[in-house]
Amino acid sequence: MPQVHPVGPRAPKDDFMRALGLSTSDPKHEGHYRAMRVRKHGQDEAIAVYNRLNSDRTSLIDEKRTDASISPPFFWHHIRQERRRQAVIETWQQAKPGTMQRTLFDMGATNGEHAPNWVTLWLLYSVFRSRDIRNNRNRRAGDGSGGAILSYPLLSLSSSIASHSGC
Repeated sequence: MPQVHPVGPRAPKDDFMRALGLSTSDPKHEGHYRAMRVRKHGQDEAIAVYNRLNSDRTSLIDEKRTDASISPPFFWHHIRQERRRQAVIETWQQAKPGTMQRTLFDMGATNGEHAPNWVTLWLLYSVFRSRDIRNNRNRRAGDGSGGAILSYPLLSLSSSIASHSGC
């Protein structure tokens, strides 16, 4: 197994792929990236874990759990540390041994800063970031107002985005 240099969860996809010895310009490597995201039946494990974390207020840190103004989608940093760790391990362990997905996940095992697995941590964090309607990259092109109405298929938008402004 090649030596890898872990990247943090905020690293761009190119840096993440490069850290695994993969290239975003190689179609085969893009296939490996997709394999990390998808488990059997075409379901994205990281998204499934994201949905579970967002469906259960007990995932939240104490001060946010009791705050009625906080509603899904939750910020990654509002999820309790032990729940984030469980989610990282769960995503990793869902990959079938012997598959490319599991091989790449196993490369992320670490006792370092991004323990226990920097690869699955990056994937989970990227799901939180990409599915956050408050993320400018998800707003309609050309709408600089910050108040775009978005289609958000996984979670209800009944709560106000403004309710999260004190985060």
